Amino acid sequence: MNRDLIGKVLITQGTRPFAQRVAKLMSPISGQVLFGSSDDVPNVLLRTGSYLKIPQVNAPAFIHEVLKVCLDRGINTLLPLGIHELYPMAEAQQLFSEYSVAVWVPEVTELDSIPVIKNPPVQLPLIVFKDGVPLGTTQSDDRYRRLSGVFSLSDSGDEAALCCIAD
Repeated sequence: MNRDLIGKVLITQGTRPFAQRVAKLMSPISGQVLFGSSDDVPNVLLRTGSYLKIPQVNAPAFIHEVLKVCLDRGINTLLPLGIHELYPMAEAQQLFSEYSVAVWVPEVTELDSIPVIKNPPVQLPLIVFKDGVPLGTTQSDDRYRRLSGVFSLSDSGDEAALCCIAD
């Protein structure tokens, strides 16, 4: 996976420390990392152009408003980090892909079977997958072939837990 394939990235829950941590993982191989948040974002951050206001996940037009933000800002990759964003975004992957926006979450059929770590501690090592390929490599691992998003691996490496923010 290289910088040109990822392009511009939007990470949700952008004002949270976990989103900033994930951005550090993404920065070396993405064109630009932007942060979306439904929380109140200080004007000083909004004026930087790196922070974007997105609606609450329970808003009726949540998916369409986030898609509009992606299209308006030329975003190629969406990385939802809020636990309540996972299912709606997984269900909307096809819609986003029709507009050339990749949504990095597991398939909706896989979400129920994947362990979840809410608000992972700073010392927990993270790995970002897109379709089973760890960020920064081109080698896929069959154990993780259906995984997309931010994960932490077990000590043995046999299991991966999805990491997210308990929003």
